[in-house]
Amino acid sequence: MRELARRLAFLFFAGALAGALTSLGWWLLGAAGVMAQWGIALAPELTPAWLESHLVTGGLWGLLLLPFFSDAANRLLGLGAGVGVLPTCHVVMVQWTSPTEPGALAPVLVLTFCVVWGLATAGLVLALREA
Repeated sequence: MRELARRLAFLFFAGALAGALTSLGWWLLGAAGVMAQWGIALAPELTPAWLESHLVTGGLWGLLLLPFFSDAANRLLGLGAGVGVLPTCHVVMVQWTSPTEPGALAPVLVLTFCVVWGLATAGLVLALREA
């Protein structure tokens, strides 16, 4: 039971930290005007609510790696990238159901950030697992 709690804590922490890093990336692209140049109508403000939502959801999505916690490093990184596709599906199919379009390149950017999140989560799990 203690080992399960340890693994869950590692996965949540890794997902939350990766969520914080990717949310900072979103904000930086918006603040630098890159998103506007690409025609993407997503330029978040760096607020506690923005960070909190990405910390919590990143941590929760990170728990999906629990069955693969003990896998080899290269397999875990591949699975992390694959798990990163799931939040993309959630954003595109659930969160973007409004009639306003965020832009043609927005789904590509969301997919990129979610795959980076998955790789970062898996990499952090590997680092924590070895510690």
